[in-house]
Amino acid sequence: MMGNQNCHAEITFDDKVKWLARFRLARTSSPPREVRDWILRSEAATMIYLQHYTRIPTPRVFDWACESDPENVLGADYILMEKLDGKSLEWDTATSQQKEKVMRQLVDIFIEIDKHPFKTIGSLVSSVENGINIQGLAHQSTFRVGTGPLGPFCSSLEGSGAILESCLRMIASGEIDTCFPVDTYLFHRYCQDIVSDLFKDVPSGGQFFLRHPDDKGDHILVNDHFDIVGVIDWEWTQTVSKAEAFCSPCMMWPVDEFYDGLNELSTDELRLAAIFREKEREDLAICVDESRRAQRPFFALGLESSFLDMKTLSHLFAGLQRAFKFEDQEWKEWKIKALEKWKDDELLLGLLELE
Repeated sequence: MMGNQNCHAEITFDDKVKWLARFRLARTSSPPREVRDWILRSEAATMIYLQHYTRIPTPRVFDWACESDPENVLGADYILMEKLDGKSLEWDTATSQQKEKVMRQLVDIFIEIDKHPFKTIGSLVSSVENGINIQGLAHQSTFRVGTGPLGPFCSSLEGSGAILESCLRMIASGEIDTCFPVDTYLFHRYCQDIVSDLFKDVPSGGQFFLRHPDDKGDHILVNDHFDIVGVIDWEWTQTVSKAEAFCSPCMMWPVDEFYDGLNELSTDELRLAAIFREKEREDLAICVDESRRAQRPFFALGLESSFLDMKTLSHLFAGLQRAFKFEDQEWKEWKIKALEKWKDDELLLGLLELE
């Protein structure tokens, strides 16, 4: 099975036991080797942690190795794992009854995640070369070439600020967001101010929770009865604030409305919040109710930007303003003020010169 980033090969033993070999694809567009190694270390460590310490159904990891490991005779990143007997969830085609069953199980998974907080923001990354030594787990944040690991961070303000600062530098250097670099730089700079204001009164040393980075639905494996048999694809996972960890999965968003800048929750999102309340978890229900405040500042930032045209950027900007009840300004009008506000920003001045 070939995906955008990984290739999976099924291994069937003589006793009919099945494993899955997961290979990270290397293309011209792939990140450098040191980053690919870091991603593999993080994915393996996260799955091992979930297996050892939680009741969240994840494939058991039998072995793994990085491409750069001199003892790796394959010469490619790989993870050997248990093959779970299920199919990827297709949320949009599921019936209301099937969605209800899955949401109730998801609520139980979220509550299980809530039982295992961390003291810092970052990703679990294995510090051993390969194997499954649970003692060899370190806790750090995202990785940037030439800089190395960023983090771990003791507060949402510190973590968000560092990640956004890294994005700004990558835009300025032409690594990401090359279509409209000045506009996307201003958008990221605006997000930096928003999160600074959002987390300025939140004390350091809080609790942070694992959040699946790509919850479109196909990360969930279900059987024919829509019982969840596993949660997969944990690459790029890191711990985040409670508001971010327990906001609604993107598979439930009203996508067209979201991209148009509207912030009303979908029927599925409202039902998810209601199930949390049935479980007497008002705190997690509020996280779903306030999802857009947690989602908007971090949506479409970083390596895989959605800012491919100015219409989309302006609509996402409008949604960001509305989520925080700011004055609703048109992008062009706001941009003029922003350029004046940040006229001494050296990275921005460099982009303007190139433009």
